[in-house]
Amino acid sequence: MLPIIFLTACNSSRKISKDYLYFKSGADTVDIQQKETVIQPNDLLSIQVFSRTINQEQAAIFNIPNTNNVAATGYQVDLHGNIEMPIIGSIKAVGLTKDQLQTLLAKKLSDYVKNPSVLVRFFQFNVNVLGEVRTPGTQKFLVDRVTIIDAIGSAGDLTDYGKREDVTVIREENGKKIFQRVDLRRKDIFESPVYLLQPNDIVYVGANNKKLKALNVDVDTQRTTGLIFSIVSIAATLTSLIVTFSR
Repeated sequence: MLPIIFLTACNSSRKISKDYLYFKSGADTVDIQQKETVIQPNDLLSIQVFSRTINQEQAAIFNIPNTNNVAATGYQVDLHGNIEMPIIGSIKAVGLTKDQLQTLLAKKLSDYVKNPSVLVRFFQFNVNVLGEVRTPGTQKFLVDRVTIIDAIGSAGDLTDYGKREDVTVIREENGKKIFQRVDLRRKDIFESPVYLLQPNDIVYVGANNKKLKALNVDVDTQRTTGLIFSIVSIAATLTSLIVTFSR
């Protein structure tokens, strides 16, 4: 009995070591990719304009209250990647980071606002998390920096059927859908181009073999149940016909 237990323990140990192979070395370090979130079409931006002087009236026209009754200005990035601001007109925002847009706006506003200061934030940072997570759906964040770990954590983590090595991020870039698969068990996930998410990304967690087998069992059960009901129905119909003709 002891050899059997020992072998079972060894097998379990090897399985755990295999699953966490990429995290076992405490001496390993990984450079987290610090890529800034860039602005995409349909993003809703909070833009606040100030003057570094005592007179704030000159900046008031650029701070139009949005319809959500929030003390910030909501500017929608259109399908062409532009935002429309009073006086200065159309500004190309798509592809820029918050800091880049702030610098651009401050430069363009300098003719109308003395010593302008601009604060840009993502008014909405929504990520859709689907598949084998405990609470799938749209996850809303009030911060500008969201990682794939944040999104999955917000969705309640993976279910028992979630496949950690099969997580796909679907992102729209230049009008095309980009699919990037990541393995949550690997340390190089922190270097992935999708580790830092973009607004409106889709995170899909695939199902493991346990879930697929469970689904197959359910399907077979349904088929068997349907077949039994069909046979019973046919038998009842035949019995009824025999009784009718016998009379």
